[in-house]
Amino acid sequence: MGSSTVYFSKMFQAVPHLSQVAAEIPGTFVTTRRSTLQAVRRLYPDMSTAYLSKYLGPFSAGSRHLKGASVIVTGSPYRNFLKPYAAKKATVFHGTYMMLSRDALMQNTHFDLLCTIGPRMQDMIGRFPEVSVNSVQTGFLPFCEYPEQSPEQRNEVLTKMGLAPEKKTVVYTPSRRGLGSWNQIAERLVLTAPRHFNLILRPHPSQALTSRRKDRDSFTKVKKLITQRPGAYLDLGTQSLAELVSVADLVVSDANSPSEESMFYDVPQMFIETNSYSRDHLRDIGTKESMHPEDLERLLTLYDCGPSHFIQAEPSFRDLLDQAVANASSYARQRNAYFSWVFGHRDRLANQRVAQAIKLHLL
Repeated sequence: MGSSTVYFSKMFQAVPHLSQVAAEIPGTFVTTRRSTLQAVRRLYPDMSTAYLSKYLGPFSAGSRHLKGASVIVTGSPYRNFLKPYAAKKATVFHGTYMMLSRDALMQNTHFDLLCTIGPRMQDMIGRFPEVSVNSVQTGFLPFCEYPEQSPEQRNEVLTKMGLAPEKKTVVYTPSRRGLGSWNQIAERLVLTAPRHFNLILRPHPSQALTSRRKDRDSFTKVKKLITQRPGAYLDLGTQSLAELVSVADLVVSDANSPSEESMFYDVPQMFIETNSYSRDHLRDIGTKESMHPEDLERLLTLYDCGPSHFIQAEPSFRDLLDQAVANASSYARQRNAYFSWVFGHRDRLANQRVAQAIKLHLL
């Protein structure tokens, strides 16, 4: 098979998924974004890569790989983009795919194979038996790179960020620009989080890797504040999410994919709600997307996996973080139930299952 397999994504978010399949079925990763290409080469140096330049068009290396591929594996629909290529096509879905309405499923019917993340996605597909797709439940691919936790591993990860391994660590992972809480609370976290915590701030990859001026100005302000607050680190795509959540004692999020993923380690959660994104907003999106009512109600139980705080004005986290860590055990049963629904498998074998499915259905 070799180079006839191509892994394609414009966004970096799908790369951790695709890289794990490439470890089982070697191929070339192709992208149209230089920021994604640079991040792949930095975080996955063993992965073969090619750039698809819009200026060189069919003469670019990425275009030649796509035209010569027998199988193309991706993590987003890209229906119009992929249409010209004769290869059989599979998707592994990027993120944890919280919503799968009928319309969303229809956007993926051009694939020859859908590798689903777990019971939640498989159940949502089952709501629409009239939509013909070939789906196989394979598990969540990024878990393949989630490290085994140990004192030595924790020491290594935190030390390379200049953080103290003996301190509890808070990881803040907001949602994308225009929706997430970054602009409301990033600076306030640095200013008010107790100094007995390490604090890692990880803006969404769409901001960190493809930043706009407003993003860059915000990062500059946060960096300046960090110089005055020992034990804080701003990650702009230099560390993998897997490593960050592996050393987290608390994940602060907007109730998003990273919060779900971190439950692999049963990490305690704290949720931020704002006027831009809250449980009511999530309900409105699900209703607009025509999600099945039972799926939507179960999705909203993510907010039952930890304390939630609606942010207005200038919040202080001086007591909230300690309270969330202290009360973590009272949410343990719900975290486990939610994880089992979303992912099913708590193992690192999804890439093997995806490789088996590709070989069985596409080769």
